[in-house]
Amino acid sequence: MTAPPAASAPAPAVPLRPLLQDVYLQDLVEGLYSVYVMRLRDGRAREIIAAYLRAESDRRLRLTRFLEDRGVRPGARVRRLFAGAGSLYGRATAWLGTRVMLRIAVSSSRRASRGACAALGRAAIPDLLYFASLRARNVGDLLQDLEQRLIDTAPRRDTRAGRRPGPV
Repeated sequence: MTAPPAASAPAPAVPLRPLLQDVYLQDLVEGLYSVYVMRLRDGRAREIIAAYLRAESDRRLRLTRFLEDRGVRPGARVRRLFAGAGSLYGRATAWLGTRVMLRIAVSSSRRASRGACAALGRAAIPDLLYFASLRARNVGDLLQDLEQRLIDTAPRRDTRAGRRPGPV
């Protein structure tokens, strides 16, 4: 009796569910930040968030093409649901003002940054590593730029009189 021929090692299966979840999360964030871009009174902060949205839009298109090449198409209704939820949350929090919107964006970017960096360590498949590195870069740039903007626009104390100056 002879042994069966050795089969070539199968290609690693790409986990598609996390990629779909990533597309839906991007829709939520895009809905939120699109509202913030329209309502922010700080022009530089608006530019920072708009640049992030452009970079993530490009990444989402690449990710969507990658999924479609594997026969998976993100559900249009689910995407609209997440985008609508982000937009509602953006409208509900936008009335709190520019600094609060920036703090919300920084807080969510910190969490997203930790998640993106953790995904880099888990990604064993080159395509997934590429998408994770794009996300880590985009979120890292957003986080760094927004934190610097908050520092630059923070109200300053008048140390001579011990009171705050007028609006900056």
